[in-house]
Amino acid sequence: MTAQEPQITPKNNFQRFDAIVLASILAIAVLIALVFLQGDRVNLRVNEFSWKNKIIGVQDRWFSMEFNRPVERESVEQNLTVAPSLAGKISWVGKKLVYTLAELPIYGNNYQVILKDAQSLDKKRTIDPYFEVFKSRDRAFVYMGLTDKESGQLILVNVTQKTKTALTPRDLVVTDFKIYPSSDKILFSAFERGRGNQGIETQQLYNVSTGLNFQVAKKTERLGRVKLILDAKTYKNLNFDLSNNGKTIVVSRVNRNNLAESSLWVLPEEEQPRPLGLPGNNFLIAPDGNRVAVTQRGGIATIPLNPEGGKSEFFPGYETIVGFSKDGSQKFMVKDNADYTRSLVLAKEDGTVKELFQTLAPVVNCQLEPREEKILYCLKLGLVQREEQQVNQEAYLAAIDLETSKEIPLLVLPNYRDVELSMSPDGVALLFDQIATTFPNASTEIKTNRGEAIVSGRLWLLTLPELETIQTETKPPQVLPEELESGFNPQWLP
Repeated sequence: MTAQEPQITPKNNFQRFDAIVLASILAIAVLIALVFLQGDRVNLRVNEFSWKNKIIGVQDRWFSMEFNRPVERESVEQNLTVAPSLAGKISWVGKKLVYTLAELPIYGNNYQVILKDAQSLDKKRTIDPYFEVFKSRDRAFVYMGLTDKESGQLILVNVTQKTKTALTPRDLVVTDFKIYPSSDKILFSAFERGRGNQGIETQQLYNVSTGLNFQVAKKTERLGRVKLILDAKTYKNLNFDLSNNGKTIVVSRVNRNNLAESSLWVLPEEEQPRPLGLPGNNFLIAPDGNRVAVTQRGGIATIPLNPEGGKSEFFPGYETIVGFSKDGSQKFMVKDNADYTRSLVLAKEDGTVKELFQTLAPVVNCQLEPREEKILYCLKLGLVQREEQQVNQEAYLAAIDLETSKEIPLLVLPNYRDVELSMSPDGVALLFDQIATTFPNASTEIKTNRGEAIVSGRLWLLTLPELETIQTETKPPQVLPEELESGFNPQWLP
């Protein structure tokens, strides 16, 4: 007989398991003791920076920095630097610093965040030096081409990258355009080339991709991809506007089979267009996209576009709306006076109205400076006596202090009638155009809003003086524009 092998009992298994557990507990206890004896040697450092590798625009108002341990806040605040200087205010949420900008970033810049010599809360550790870079959006603008090679096309100029590109195809003649806030698309109206003077009757709404992507997480769409937004089969499409958030379009339309059926239509994002039942050809969407201001007989009406838009209002005695403040709480409107003059007024949300200036001529164009919203730049028409019996209109650019109504002429623009102004999103410069016109004929395709044929045009860049200079100087600052491309209707990318 063979001897039986010994059997391992469950009791032996439990004894072995207990030994393993006990050894593990002893090992952990030793490690804990070593940590207590030697102390926590992990250095103070920045764990997270919210603008790392980000491209920011004027809509980006704050960044955050989170630390790996509690910090001595005063040492961080004293040693944090943003270069070039970008003023801001610091607040704290636990171990997270929040830096809220007090001014707008300048486009086309690389900014560096530097933090050195900050200490931990117990003052036993100094932070590992931290350096990080973020960028502002490229300085870029779009205009409508006039040369044979660019005629009727949208042209994108990237000033930062020093590039120029045609966005729309040659077979379309662009009549107007608005830029989406993300700068990745442009909404435009256009008709097929070769239709001559009647082409505008068939214009449709499209958008086109710019090839720009200032949102790193978003996929970049190929430049020049055109998409039809609104056709002209049943209705003629006239003027249009795009809300500042890019989510709402308003279009003036007329039924082809019944010209008496004229109305504004609203196109909410990813919804079917619907008529508002209100005619109008001079209108402006409020910045929040919830209301539209429409010029009507006897005044200006503000109409809600959705339930958040509140109730309708009517402002009697006003001729047109010039613009809104950034948050929509202030409106700039032109008022008709009994003495046949016009006044530009600032109407606030609380109902107060302030006259900024009076003029005998129309108010051509105004742009609000975005950095502090204290200066309004207006293109005005003045009457100048050239000879004993001849009085001519002369256009000039003026800066108006909204607090004092003080007006400072900056630049005379002789023989200007259809000047388009565009304020850069960072408030540093103005773009404007200078065009020459003639009477249209049957083959005219590129025209002004008044129907005149555009025969030539130049674009100009005007670097604006500092706000303090405008507000404190008694003499007008010397500013000279820089001549740019051949074209018209320039607009900065947001």
